[in-house]
Amino acid sequence: MKKLIKRVNTPDELNSGWDNLAEFYFQKQEFLAHLHFHNPCNQRYYELYRNEHLVAGAIVYSLTVNALTFSNIPSPLKVQVIGLPVSVATPPIIGESEEFEFLLSELIKIESGLILGLNFLRDYLSGKALNMNTLPTVIFPVRYDSLEVYNLSLRHQYRRRIRKAREKFSGVRAETSSCVGFTQKHYELYLAIMKRSTTKLEELSYESFRQLPEKFQLTTYYSGNEMICWHIICKDKKVLFFYFGGMNYELRDKYHSYYNNLLGILQTAFEYKFPIVDFGQTAETAKTRLGGELSLRRMFVYHRNPVILFLFRLLSRFITYKSKTVKCRVFK
Repeated sequence: MKKLIKRVNTPDELNSGWDNLAEFYFQKQEFLAHLHFHNPCNQRYYELYRNEHLVAGAIVYSLTVNALTFSNIPSPLKVQVIGLPVSVATPPIIGESEEFEFLLSELIKIESGLILGLNFLRDYLSGKALNMNTLPTVIFPVRYDSLEVYNLSLRHQYRRRIRKAREKFSGVRAETSSCVGFTQKHYELYLAIMKRSTTKLEELSYESFRQLPEKFQLTTYYSGNEMICWHIICKDKKVLFFYFGGMNYELRDKYHSYYNNLLGILQTAFEYKFPIVDFGQTAETAKTRLGGELSLRRMFVYHRNPVILFLFRLLSRFITYKSKTVKCRVFK
């Protein structure tokens, strides 16, 4: 059995069978091309062939990251990231899962320096790399036909919290459009969130939002002419993804903006009959109080210099993500 790994430098050069191996839209050629153009960070793409047939693939990029992100300790390091160059929890590896271990073991031979693997569903390279938790994503299984039926299924304290939040949104206007409607004001509210984030990897450009493909939808909330908050979703085959959002922090508490933004995403899921909502990797407490469930994500760190890797093992408690989310009994 002959195996061959091919490096591809642009999404346009990917094998025509790449998308057939991808499970989610974020892994597909169209979205990778969007990121390649609007968020350039030396992306490269590896294709694994077995007996001349494409069986797996992975995405790699270069970035300066804060290695001790979860401890809020400044520690900028240049790393090669096996991951998607955007803050989503989708794994960066596609195809036949039995080939993933082999592909990753070859990538750490090809790539140099410090290598970070992000958002895997299980551990890889045991005995070679340091495996740890990264931010979990929050998955909401849609078991109800409407927001009203969902609301009735909640225990009293959670139903009351939603009612109070919805009352704050009384009179607020929602506008839904393609992402061509994304404005500089939307971008300012995005930057306001990024400024407060302690776990960000990259900051996306204004045009990267405006030029998002058709699968993405922008919803903006206004009080009069004042923009309160907004969110962008991605409509994949079976999953509705929360992509990004923005918020006017001066009005956040007055309108319970974050909570109502999430409820707006749920409303879309009910309306379009999506079986699953992926709420993303931040604010687990707010999302689990709506009935979301934590879905584990793992990361690994590797360096071929054993001394450097040993130092990372010593620092592992500062690198790994420690969830403080309390499990909620949301439903009756």
